Amino acid sequence: MAYAYCREQNERLKILRSMREIFIRIKKEIEYLKASVPEICHRLGTQNLIFGNVFRDIYEDLELQNGASFYDIWQRHFEERLKKTPLRETEKEMIELFPKSLIYRDSEGQAEGIDQYINEVSSYVDEVEAGIKSKNKVIMCMGIMAGMITVVILF
Repeated sequence: MAYAYCREQNERLKILRSMREIFIRIKKEIEYLKASVPEICHRLGTQNLIFGNVFRDIYEDLELQNGASFYDIWQRHFEERLKKTPLRETEKEMIELFPKSLIYRDSEGQAEGIDQYINEVSSYVDEVEAGIKSKNKVIMCMGIMAGMITVVILF
């Protein structure tokens, strides 16, 4: 059980780090390439990323132009996909609210908004990383001790 818990926490941290990297890539594409949101989603959807299929679906919905906003499409697809992850509710909400950082019309404003968001996510990821490292050590030790006590009791 201890190993399963530690593995789940490491998966959680991996997802958070990946999303931070994706946000950085989105910022760079907006800032340097002046790419539109659908173009960025298309590129991310064709790459082997953790949520590549979600970005592909978002791109397809944006191309259909069914009247929904990018924010609504992003939330719908990520809400569905994040249910299957070990992320906590606050972390899921942080990912789902990312499009709110794109409120500006010009690319410089969008890049600045994303940059602020990336800074918040980075500080959160650093806190989670520090907490997971210390907790995993304690949990693994307790798991080993519990296993040893169980062996002693059974024999």
